[in-house]
Amino acid sequence: MLSLAEKLDFVPALLSVILTVAWAIVSGLWRSSAHPPTFLLHVGYAAFRKATARLSVAQMQAVLPPSNRIYERYVRRSRIAPDTVTLPHGALGHWIGSRKASSASSTDVKVLVWFHGGGFALPANIGYFHFFERLIADAQRTGKSLAVFSLTYTLAPQATYPTQLRQAVEAVRYVLDQDYAPAQILLGGDSAGGNLVGGVLSHLAHTHPAIAPVLLPNDAPLAGAVMIAPWVSMNTDYTGEEIDSRGDLITPAVAGPWASAYLGTATRDFYTDLSTAPTEWYAKFPVEKVLVCAGGSEILLPIIKEFVEKFSQGFERVEFCIGEREGHVAPIYNLHLGDQTETAQGKRVKSWLREVL
Repeated sequence: MLSLAEKLDFVPALLSVILTVAWAIVSGLWRSSAHPPTFLLHVGYAAFRKATARLSVAQMQAVLPPSNRIYERYVRRSRIAPDTVTLPHGALGHWIGSRKASSASSTDVKVLVWFHGGGFALPANIGYFHFFERLIADAQRTGKSLAVFSLTYTLAPQATYPTQLRQAVEAVRYVLDQDYAPAQILLGGDSAGGNLVGGVLSHLAHTHPAIAPVLLPNDAPLAGAVMIAPWVSMNTDYTGEEIDSRGDLITPAVAGPWASAYLGTATRDFYTDLSTAPTEWYAKFPVEKVLVCAGGSEILLPIIKEFVEKFSQGFERVEFCIGEREGHVAPIYNLHLGDQTETAQGKRVKSWLREVL
């Protein structure tokens, strides 16, 4: 529940966002290469930067519909039947695309288990489901079958670590229990969801002490994993660093509130901060290959670059894709804003999936 002060604060906060949008409209007429490539993205990114920096986690959650409501709106507008399952520990899973597997040993159907981003504090937006649409349609054009199982996890700080990781693990366990072989399952996630991809792979290789283990049949590896702009470090101190957020969706201002909401009283570890794990931690990840993507204009790029370099020393089958002049989770958030232009990251995710499928 919002406090009275937080409710009253909506008025000046909204005014500040309106002023930011007005200035973005004017300044967008002479934007440079340091800014987003299109006028729509320039204005949309500016509005999101201001909103997330100005509003508290509680205020953002008060105005944004939960992930499961966004899914319900999507299926209603798309005129397809909803397919939601209740998972243990308070989570929900939503199917997009045909989830019928012909047999437990068949690999003609692949399932992409997706964990959405938002700093563990914000719900999924409609851009996710349009993104999934694109992935499924692209697979169909090449004669392949792909279904997406999207997780609605409990947002922080209503629940803190390791709740969200436990829920992500249960999503994978559920898909395995539906008679899909590990070779039919892929993991995917963006930002905080990318953190969960790393956390699930870590759990599969090194069982988390607070989460029930998952036994992969015959110790077979998963087919692959996609991490878009993964949040692999909970560091919130950027003192002395010059960070240019003009071309990105987020600013360093969100790091403290979002990390604090997620961690609660927990201590950071290799599951929360994958970038701090030793290289041998990654060596036993039970997955065939991993694709990591990042935007060339996003503020997390240096951290992601360092992580991928370290990750590849322990896990050789990793590829890194950078989309020039693209911001944080551009393949998804751009669609949320209504920009239908294919991103370089989005193109590579689709072509990479075609290779895996």
